[in-house]
Amino acid sequence: MKNFLKRFLILLGVFVLGVAGTSFLMNSETTDDRSDMNDSTLPEVMVQFGDTLTNRMYGYKQPMETDFVRDSVTPLDTTKKLTLAVNPYDAKVRNLSYEIRTSDGSKVMENRTIKNLETGSDGYLRTEIEISSGLLMNQEYSFQITLSTNHGDVYYYTRVVSRSATYTEQYAKFASDFVQMSLDKDQADNLAAYMETSDSASSRNFAGLNINSPLSDIIWGNLNPQLSKAGIPIIKDINETTASISVEYEITAPDENGNAEYYLVTDFYRMRYDETRIRLLDFERSATQVFAPSRSVISNSGLILGVRSKNVDYMTNEEGSVTAFTQNGDLWSYAPDTGKFVEIFTFRKNENSDFRDARVEHDITILDVAENGDVDFMVYGYMNRGAHEGYSGVGIYHYNNDKSVIEEQVFIPCTESYEFLKEDLGTLSYVNQNNQLFLLISGNLYSININENTYEVLGDHIDSDDFGVSATNAHAAWKIKSGDQAGQIEMIDFDTMETRMIAPKTAQKLVLLGFMNEDIIYGIVLDGDTLPNANGYDIDGISTFRIEGFDGTVKKEYHQDGLYVAGVTVGSTLMEFNLLQKNGDIYKAVKKDNIMNNNTTSTDLTSAEQTSSTRQGVIVRLTFDDSPSAEEPLVLYAKVSSVGEKTVDIQVDKSSTEEVYYVYARGGLDSVWTDPAKAVQRADKQTGVVLNRAQQYVWERGNMKTQLTLNTTDIPEIIRTASLDVQNLQNGLGDSAKVVDLSGCSLENVLYEVSAQRAVIAKTGADSSVVIVGYDQYNTYLLDPSTGEVKPYGMNDSTALFQSAGNVFITYLDQK
Repeated sequence: MKNFLKRFLILLGVFVLGVAGTSFLMNSETTDDRSDMNDSTLPEVMVQFGDTLTNRMYGYKQPMETDFVRDSVTPLDTTKKLTLAVNPYDAKVRNLSYEIRTSDGSKVMENRTIKNLETGSDGYLRTEIEISSGLLMNQEYSFQITLSTNHGDVYYYTRVVSRSATYTEQYAKFASDFVQMSLDKDQADNLAAYMETSDSASSRNFAGLNINSPLSDIIWGNLNPQLSKAGIPIIKDINETTASISVEYEITAPDENGNAEYYLVTDFYRMRYDETRIRLLDFERSATQVFAPSRSVISNSGLILGVRSKNVDYMTNEEGSVTAFTQNGDLWSYAPDTGKFVEIFTFRKNENSDFRDARVEHDITILDVAENGDVDFMVYGYMNRGAHEGYSGVGIYHYNNDKSVIEEQVFIPCTESYEFLKEDLGTLSYVNQNNQLFLLISGNLYSININENTYEVLGDHIDSDDFGVSATNAHAAWKIKSGDQAGQIEMIDFDTMETRMIAPKTAQKLVLLGFMNEDIIYGIVLDGDTLPNANGYDIDGISTFRIEGFDGTVKKEYHQDGLYVAGVTVGSTLMEFNLLQKNGDIYKAVKKDNIMNNNTTSTDLTSAEQTSSTRQGVIVRLTFDDSPSAEEPLVLYAKVSSVGEKTVDIQVDKSSTEEVYYVYARGGLDSVWTDPAKAVQRADKQTGVVLNRAQQYVWERGNMKTQLTLNTTDIPEIIRTASLDVQNLQNGLGDSAKVVDLSGCSLENVLYEVSAQRAVIAKTGADSSVVIVGYDQYNTYLLDPSTGEVKPYGMNDSTALFQSAGNVFITYLDQK
């Protein structure tokens, strides 16, 4: 009996331990939901010209807004035939369909499905399409390609434009060959003929080279790199005269110990085809080193980040024990006292990487670094892989330092591409202590409750020129456009959610100028003080401006009798502005003035600075108050917590009537303007182009015929009157065209409009104007509205005539 009882107790104990162990393991498996990010799965689509692949497109898992995606332009010649190539990787592609729409997406021009794709010897799938719809010359159209795959429908975007004699294949091949030759010192002499080398330009800064850089820098000096990921030319702009192409690629070079370093490189080429050869008009190269703490990155002077831009996005906690920083789309943290590194976030794979995961079409904003090493951050743009692969959007994440895991707090999908998101989120992104996220997207101010996955709109139809944020993003202000409070400035404290209104008095209007630290700056303009300057621009002459705290306390008021403030710029340390004086019915510049920011004492325990090395040239390092630990660094890699999706779908209201103009230059979106004349002037400086919201070409640098004269009967009747009343002109044109005021531009600028078959009204005196209907090398051809006669006028005399009248120019764009 005793033996039986003994055996029973032993078996019972084993059973209890077994159940407890199994329960423990099951609970461990349930709660430990950390993992690596899922691999990229989506195919790539390219356009092939001859033997050269171009315009690599990355897939989206949701349809995008066509007027907010302009990664590449695909030119069509007279045949209107295109060869599409698909790199499927491991995906199964069932069929391909395409759709051509007007560039604003409002009208479908053509759609078609292709079921049978040919497989080439390189494993790519190919098909040739012939576009049959009647596309207008020199007008961009949205081109959406849809692949039906085992991962669902995937969408790809480029823009098609009909041009004549574009030499596309030659341009693309030149860019590819230039990359290869710059990596081969034996072929370096072949590049010399294309460069405009200046000895004074030598800096050996691989993060920023240009056409004036020494050839020795172009061929990478002492770095001795090799190509590790080949790039594909991306056509950014192309016309009958010039082409702009960018190439992104990866190189590897041995460090001092023979270990491999990696660099992501972007080349930009602006070219012209002269008879039998290509001439390089502009060239820029930027390289950024992939940060790898396993290399020798710690020195007595600080943390070596290597080759990169000197503008480092970093944040240090109050004690200085942990610093978080970003590089090449990756987020790292570093503890100087212990030498501990953590790779908090990256899309890049350490092995078997390709451009789907290595591509940097996203950015990271560090929101907070806690004393215990936790980091809150935002990732926005294109999601290379993981749960949101193929989506454009905004993700808010928390890194738990104790568990070495990141948790997604909320994800907000968006139908804008990265460059448009960056334009918006570069203005405002803030999370308060109540876990509320504040974003400005497409002129709408959103408050997103991260805990509850809800949102509300705090302000809508906000003009970008009438919105400002404080130094910490904790305060914002904007001018209300419509309703009972139109003309007032609304100010908000995001931490307390308190608001304050600033209203103009009778016969006044307010101008929001920005913030100094957390204090708002606004100007007061009296009725009658909006006058043109010598260049034809209407200027709001600010008689008084104030710097006020959120509670309304006036910190400073500026006023000078008889002088008016304009051209205000607010920096972190200085507010600068012009002082004007009335000269009859225009403003004349008198002098400049400024106000210092007296509250800019830095308490940063970390700083970024440039230094140099023999092998890498100019490099960047982070320095700390105390010397970093010289011990062997400990490198950890954070896992992703798969806690379930917390997605908030915000409905973006884009019904704003505000006309905007996009400047594209040097391979991407440069800036957004509400004034077309300022957009043209910016594009002229940046050798770029200007497009409106409907993606019509408003202006192009370098694409102008040598001479042209319009048929006056083709010019709208209201334009032939040479009226300078914009509203009168718009009424006369109706819905057929949109008036564009280019006052302030040069004659050379506006002759592009004539080249594009659009007449230009030009002011010639206090009560006189003409219509520019043509030009050649020596003359403009001017239509006299009173007689209807067209007469030549010398080019130099025309320039002087229009300048003396203030360079007031008005043209129009046909509404498509």
